[in-house]
Amino acid sequence: MNLNLLEAIDALERDKGISRDSLVDIIAKSIKSAYKKNYGAKNVEIEIDKNLTKLNVYQLWKVVEKVENPKEEISLEEAKKINPKIEIGEMVRKKINLKKDFRRVAAQTAKQVILQNLKELEKKNLFDKYVALKNRISTAEIIKVSDEYIDIRIGKLETKLPMKETIPGETFKSGELVKVYIKNIQNTSKGPKIMVSRTAPELITELLSSIVPEIEEGIIKIVKIVREPGIRTKVAVVSSMPGVDPVGACIGEKGSRISELLKELKNEKVDIIEYSEDPKIFIKHALAPAEVKNIILNEDERTAFVYVPENQLSLAVGKGGQTARLAAKITGWKIDIHSLK
Repeated sequence: MNLNLLEAIDALERDKGISRDSLVDIIAKSIKSAYKKNYGAKNVEIEIDKNLTKLNVYQLWKVVEKVENPKEEISLEEAKKINPKIEIGEMVRKKINLKKDFRRVAAQTAKQVILQNLKELEKKNLFDKYVALKNRISTAEIIKVSDEYIDIRIGKLETKLPMKETIPGETFKSGELVKVYIKNIQNTSKGPKIMVSRTAPELITELLSSIVPEIEEGIIKIVKIVREPGIRTKVAVVSSMPGVDPVGACIGEKGSRISELLKELKNEKVDIIEYSEDPKIFIKHALAPAEVKNIILNEDERTAFVYVPENQLSLAVGKGGQTARLAAKITGWKIDIHSLK
């Protein structure tokens, strides 16, 4: 095997991350496929070593008394010229002279098959590498901004962040880095296709997990997230360890952790609330900082009648009903707010 091929294989191993064993296997299978296709041979064996110093092609025939299929069978007389000890019913193996017998068209077929297999293996390796990022956040580089989407690069792959998946009001510039949530990775004919978002609630989950060690360690659990991108998000958390304040841990000393989250979200408001299995307590937490005086539950209709001081009504409802709407989503209760005079 010539030096150029060895150098090419070394380059593929280095640049594409394709192992030499895989490359050698592709070459062997491609030559075997090309030989079988061009010569109609059914039984073909390939011998090749990983250093490509040896490449032998063998065709196998079944030894028979009367040859009916010359592509698969051989007479005893002809077989004994290859192996004098061969008997009827056995398989005889003959080495193929590649320079003489492997015609140009067969060699070209082998080359095409090798290149096609290499492309498929490269795409598979890329997919295997990036599929691990599914349901995670990743840093993306902004390449180009247009009206409908943003061209971004994640590692070596380029994809598009649709404008509808961006946080309302945020702007982008070429060369900037931005965090995106990877919703899915599809293995297409052109290679891996990454689908990303900045509006998915899971973006908050992953960002908080990266900012708050207690979440990553399992001490604090995110029970539920509801979100109106660019406006407000509510996150219900609970601690599995006595003495650990789940809300305080997420906010951080002097708001250090929550400020890091808000910076990434372009100052979208985020409420961290403590989860409770008691619906009254959970609803009260969900409406904070509004002061709740009383809650009456209608279990059948799953409606909570909430009573707050008159001067707290607008705070409890929120701008455009935003606070009450998100509180209802995160608690799973219809919330009917009334003022106490």
